[in-house]
Amino acid sequence: MKKYNYLIFLLVFFACSPAHKITVTNIHDLAAYPENSIIYSLPRSRLSIAVTAVKHHTIPGPYNRFAEKYLGIKGVPTISETEWELSKVNLGVFQEPDPDYYFSIQTNYPGHVLDQFIDLTEAGLTLKLDEVNPFVQLEKIYVDAPEPIHFTDLSVKRNLVESENTGDRKVPVDLPVIKQKQGIKSIEQKAEEAANFIIKIRKRRFKLLAGQYEVFPEGIALETSVRELNRLEEEYLSLFIGERYSDTLEKTFFYIPQLNKDLERNVFCRFSNETGFHDAMGAVGKPLVLELRNMQYTEVLDNLQFPVSGPSYDNVLFYRIPDIASAKIFYSSNTIVEAEVRIFQYGSMIPMSVLP
Repeated sequence: MKKYNYLIFLLVFFACSPAHKITVTNIHDLAAYPENSIIYSLPRSRLSIAVTAVKHHTIPGPYNRFAEKYLGIKGVPTISETEWELSKVNLGVFQEPDPDYYFSIQTNYPGHVLDQFIDLTEAGLTLKLDEVNPFVQLEKIYVDAPEPIHFTDLSVKRNLVESENTGDRKVPVDLPVIKQKQGIKSIEQKAEEAANFIIKIRKRRFKLLAGQYEVFPEGIALETSVRELNRLEEEYLSLFIGERYSDTLEKTFFYIPQLNKDLERNVFCRFSNETGFHDAMGAVGKPLVLELRNMQYTEVLDNLQFPVSGPSYDNVLFYRIPDIASAKIFYSSNTIVEAEVRIFQYGSMIPMSVLP
């Protein structure tokens, strides 16, 4: 929209100004940059495709083997798993200067319009497309962080267990001396203790809600007590049923529609539910495909004749009318995005006379 305002300003300015000769030349036809000239560009369209995926992690609990034995919970995860889900795909379009259509305006009075074109000339951009894959990929940099600690020992009892052994040394009365020997609890012993603690939490929560305590909390005190008991139960349950958490990743792909094409169809990346994003040229994952179909609403304008022969034109300015394209994005064989977008490359370049 900003570029349109500049172009409209230019047209109005010259239409309302005193008669001065204006010469317009494509910069590719100039051997050198002429003095006192103003540069402007016709717009072209660039598409952006933002693909959002969610990576789901499943971490088994350290006591997963005893979930059914002590808590009656079946089917808990026993191995670590990662699953990917294609969450969202957004299609956007924006305008940028077209490097093939920069024009030089020569006039004896450039100062009147120079300030209006500063932003436009500074936004000039030249791009070289990959001949094999015309998509330019821009993605955030993700650094693999160390695996977080998901579980800690929540035991309310010591980790040591005492066992009794009868020693060989005898006292004078001929009775054995009992020695206390310390050892580390087994995983099952700790799992049993954790399960017993979960049952205690549930009993205390029931008594609170049933009003079976002599001193009964009410209002906010009751809500806080129940909430903390729930949180504590969830922490202990995770030791048996494991944890699930998710990461969200986003990749953005840019594409410049090609001139003189009625239908464009390109794979811009591949996606797998097991391993996530993959290169468009690879064989892993299902393809994400962009399809553009030129609706050719401006085709009738292509029959207009350009003034004189060029490469320089007098008292003429050029502007571009965009055409409409039907845009679709497919994931495998399913259409997941469908829209209509304005594509300047598909449109027509129109001359407009600037009369004295």
